[in-house]
Amino acid sequence: MHRVRLGRAGFTLVELLVVIAIIGVLIALLLPAVQQAREAARRMSCSNNLKQMGLAMHNYHDTYLALPPRQGGPGWATAVNSPPLRHSAFVNLLPFIEQGARYEQIYSAKNQVWSSNANSGYVGEIDGFKCPSDGLNAPVSTDRPALYAPLNYALNVGDNYRWGGSPGTNDPETGIRGLFGYGIYTRFRDITDGLSNTMAMSETIIAPSSNQIGRATGSSTNNALACRAYLVGNEYPTATLHAQDRCHGHRWQDGRPGYCAVTTVLPPNSATCSSQGGGGLYSASSRHPGGAMSVFADGSVRFIPETIDTGNLSTTPVASGQSPFGVWGALGSKDGGETNANL
Repeated sequence: MHRVRLGRAGFTLVELLVVIAIIGVLIALLLPAVQQAREAARRMSCSNNLKQMGLAMHNYHDTYLALPPRQGGPGWATAVNSPPLRHSAFVNLLPFIEQGARYEQIYSAKNQVWSSNANSGYVGEIDGFKCPSDGLNAPVSTDRPALYAPLNYALNVGDNYRWGGSPGTNDPETGIRGLFGYGIYTRFRDITDGLSNTMAMSETIIAPSSNQIGRATGSSTNNALACRAYLVGNEYPTATLHAQDRCHGHRWQDGRPGYCAVTTVLPPNSATCSSQGGGGLYSASSRHPGGAMSVFADGSVRFIPETIDTGNLSTTPVASGQSPFGVWGALGSKDGGETNANL
């Protein structure tokens, strides 16, 4: 009889290396697809948030026959004085996004908008105010560390970044060409350019702790080209920056423009040059590639690319008539006569 010896089955070193190489290639091909799918889901969620905002605006308008002001009352007194009215429009929209309990809590506690009291109604995030594409989930307040109130959406004040008014008094702002201002109650009939041609809100990212996009500088608030030049390679190299917690994204309840306003002058993902309490260049921004999403006065949501036409940025803004800042400026003005400014 002949004895048969069976060899042991197994991989050679070359075969093992080939298998590892193939797996690496497959992972390299799969990861971008997974990341794109995740971003598509996050972007859809963000779009849905804006749609809900659009519905809330319409329901508010149906109830009160006007939109809420960007900044308004009440101005509850403290032991020292009675500060200016500071509630943002987002406070007034709470009952219309299924946040009636939070609204009642705010009006029951009667704290100022900068209060970090856990029972104030301000502390804590609201899902509908956050875009999941923005990875900064924990803004840090330097002087009020317990105040955590993130916001990824801003209210359109239009294309006139040199508006006037007295934020410390009861006098409404002047020169606002968008839908939201201090003490301004816009009605749909005031939007003569058409609801579908006029932006209501746009995305903004939560200001980071670094000197990158999302932060705001106090320089060149009255010069669009100079403001744009401050942001080089996604960073502010020399500008004096406002504190992180005094920029976009850190107080959804605060109606001061530095926290919740957006202008339609510089394109999305540009510099923000903020006076915080009044006129300035408050740029839209997002973590989506290539632009930011906006909700229009008719409730529709559209993506605004970074390449949108901004007209002549070297000119000064106008108080009436057609916007000098191209399609982007036209979308921000409610009554500029640009009825064909649709994207």
